[in-house]
Amino acid sequence: MKRRKVVVNQSEFVPGAPMETSPGVKDWKVIYPETGVDARTVIMGIVEIKPNCHSPLHRHNCEEVYYILQGKGAIESDGERYEFEKGDAVYNKENSTHRVFNTDSRKTLKLVVVAGIMFTGLLPHWPTKSPYEILETTNE
Repeated sequence: MKRRKVVVNQSEFVPGAPMETSPGVKDWKVIYPETGVDARTVIMGIVEIKPNCHSPLHRHNCEEVYYILQGKGAIESDGERYEFEKGDAVYNKENSTHRVFNTDSRKTLKLVVVAGIMFTGLLPHWPTKSPYEILETTNE
């Protein structure tokens, strides 16, 4: 019997998530089927955004929350902007159009992202076509 995956070592994090379509953004998949975890209802990642950069404007069909590990920034959600800083938590409603800005000119913004799996028939066929709808990627 195969032993279930409980711990994902940092060396096993997978880069290349859709958020990386914007310059200055790194999006690590941590608790994902791609890292060997049999996650069925929740995923977790770590996003790093370089100073004065932002994630692409996007939406998806699940709720998500952020915990801010480092830095300060703002989230634009359905056209309204909300400021945050280290130690804060952010809630995103499903299908809200949003992007995250690093408003610090010196420090990289780091946040943990936890979301419900965006069900599009993920299992038993993983990976599937991305459930993200990327609306804009420029950092101008």
